[in-house]
Amino acid sequence: MTLAKVTVAGVAAAKRLADIELSLIRQINALATPLSVNLGIGEPNILPDERLHEMARRAATTSWHYSPNPGTLSLRRKLAQATRFDPKSEACVTAGTEEGLFSIFTAYVDPGDEVLVPNPGFVAYATLAKICGAKPVTYDLDPPAWELDVEAIRRKITPRTKLIVVNTPSNPLGAVATAEALQAIAALGPLVVSDEVYREIWYDAPPPSMLDVAAPNVIVVSGLSKSHSMTGLRLGWILAPEPVMKPILTAHQYIATCASVFSQALAEMIFDDAEWNAAWLRSMRAEFAAQREAALHAIGHELEVDLAPPSGAFYAFAPIPSCDTLTFAKTLATDAAVLVIPGIAFGSRGEGFIRISYAAPVDQITAGIERIGRWLRANGR
Repeated sequence: MTLAKVTVAGVAAAKRLADIELSLIRQINALATPLSVNLGIGEPNILPDERLHEMARRAATTSWHYSPNPGTLSLRRKLAQATRFDPKSEACVTAGTEEGLFSIFTAYVDPGDEVLVPNPGFVAYATLAKICGAKPVTYDLDPPAWELDVEAIRRKITPRTKLIVVNTPSNPLGAVATAEALQAIAALGPLVVSDEVYREIWYDAPPPSMLDVAAPNVIVVSGLSKSHSMTGLRLGWILAPEPVMKPILTAHQYIATCASVFSQALAEMIFDDAEWNAAWLRSMRAEFAAQREAALHAIGHELEVDLAPPSGAFYAFAPIPSCDTLTFAKTLATDAAVLVIPGIAFGSRGEGFIRISYAAPVDQITAGIERIGRWLRANGR
């Protein structure tokens, strides 16, 4: 049931929630039992080390009062370091990247506008456009490379296009955009929102970033949730030119007031300890690389699919012999006790695929994909 059909004391939910429901990602994860192998949730499995725990203990002793709306200036200086952005007026710390995206959409998207979003792409982009009364217009990404087609995006632009959303490295694909593609998209005209929350999770080379594109219409969103296993601490940020940032900051003020001061203090300590942070990131990438190798091996052996290694993030987008991926994923959850996300959750181009998260211990990755293979063989797929 969509939220707009829900009534409380005879009062209907707002029309802006028409056709909005909990994401399929959350719906599938709600099917988990103690016996489930969870390869569905997009959350790092890497545990904080003692140094990170110690920093968290110290962060808990800092001020519990509001920070400035855009975050502490000392943290904003660290976020803007080595970029073209002015920390005083062009950086905003947010309560996670999701709140950052909501602030951007609230600031710029009106009813009747159009927002270009990737297909397949993260579920929030199209949903936020709908909540704002706009029309999400998809641009297709094609397997197996899932590369951005700048000309295809250009053809989708109309006078009503308000935002172009880019996600690199991609959730759910693990694909990384080229520097040339990012530069070309920034030159198309509309505001460009680059979601780079997976930027630190890469394998062969650091991914290109919109931070390196000197354009007045670029908004970069990132955070520590994925790189530092801080999903529950809700710490993200936005970098954008001052004229673009002003309405975003206004929206952020009324949505969240400020990001958690505890999380801001912890983020500062992480950035201040450059040696530890560099070692953490190297170790994190090595662990995800080992888990990626285990996932690709199991996918090849159990599902008989030879996937090219994803360049970033921690997802494998695997084709499966079923055109109804939602039914397939729900059946796996109940009959095989393994959770994966149906490709249709990420748009029409995701049908025929499942997202397997390899942010899990190797033994669970192997066991979960083995369960999928056994189910397929038992059911003649």
